[in-house]
Amino acid sequence: MDQLFFLDMQKDTVVSAIGSIMLDPTGGNTPIVLKNITDVIVVQADGTQTALGLGGYLDIGLLDTMEDLFVNFIGALTFSIIGYFYVRSRGKGFAKRFIPVANNSTPMAEESAPETGKDPGAQK
Repeated sequence: MDQLFFLDMQKDTVVSAIGSIMLDPTGGNTPIVLKNITDVIVVQADGTQTALGLGGYLDIGLLDTMEDLFVNFIGALTFSIIGYFYVRSRGKGFAKRFIPVANNSTPMAEESAPETGKDPGAQK
């Protein structure tokens, strides 16, 4: 959605150094590192040049995305451990508070029985 509607939902970060294999002049897999970046000039298709003046390179959300993925990993690991101990203790203990349980007050057979129009309490 960010790129389609230009909403800029990512948190931008100004960094002073970047490393990328895209900068390798041989086209190999050697990362080239640029250090002490103080400004970036954007050159548009018509040749217009605009200095960003941010004091470094504008990283448009990759660092924020990596932080989000790390937080997701910690959450998944935590609940995997809780789930492991829940299964190991056969539903007893600490993890029981986190597992939702269906609360059926009537048996399933009564709910799915077809209507006959007769009083179930009536005798034959």
